Amino acid sequence: MSDYTYEIFQLAHEDIPLDFVDNLPARFAQEGTIIHNARNQIKVFSCGALQVNVKKFCIPPIVNRILYSIGWRIPKAKKTFMNAEEIIKRGFDTPKPLGYRIERNYGLIDYSYFVSEQIQNAQPIGHQCTDKELIRALAHYTAELHQAGLLHKDYTPGNILYRKTADGKFHFILVDINRFRCRKKPFGKWEVINNLMQPFHDDELLKFFVLEYAAVRGFGEELYKPVLWMRHLRNTYDATKRALKKLPGAYIFLNKPLKKEK
Repeated sequence: MSDYTYEIFQLAHEDIPLDFVDNLPARFAQEGTIIHNARNQIKVFSCGALQVNVKKFCIPPIVNRILYSIGWRIPKAKKTFMNAEEIIKRGFDTPKPLGYRIERNYGLIDYSYFVSEQIQNAQPIGHQCTDKELIRALAHYTAELHQAGLLHKDYTPGNILYRKTADGKFHFILVDINRFRCRKKPFGKWEVINNLMQPFHDDELLKFFVLEYAAVRGFGEELYKPVLWMRHLRNTYDATKRALKKLPGAYIFLNKPLKKEK
């Protein structure tokens, strides 16, 4: 019996070879253009008239790896695919999912791949965003997400893309959606505190964003105070985590980064 197994799924598309997902490990190693090269890797492939985005997830840290392997958690590539389908179904935008591949070694989750259409002509909000018009539009959009029962658990500036439409409005697109909550009822006031503090680090911009959001949902201006407190607490946590990562042996409990390609 082989110690290596894999699970694949691929939606039919006229521009994508039928064996695209099946041959992803070799294809990913030899072809494509890298657009992100860190803990995980992202490459873009040309398939006829279609640009295809493939995200290769690194091997999870040991505890998470066991949880994924025994079925307590859905593997990231498959979870991203499922979330994308649900987001689109509810009328919001994210890269159209095309397939996934999950690899196992001796029964443990190994590398996994998520395949989607590459987004064109859009840019991330970014940490340096100071455009009040854009921030106001994002606040209204975030309110619509939460009201629809959708919550991006990694709602950072790099995971929120946008473009301006012909009528001058902002159109938002969510990416990196493996950590995402979908439910039938809206998220309440005290359930969104952690989510609201993520897009902006600057206190004044964060306050402006939260006040706009609160006005849309009728939560009252006092909402910004716990959000601001949570932002400061998170800053302290992040600084502590960076220090702990430098301790001997810490790598055992962390994600195993993919080897960076030159």
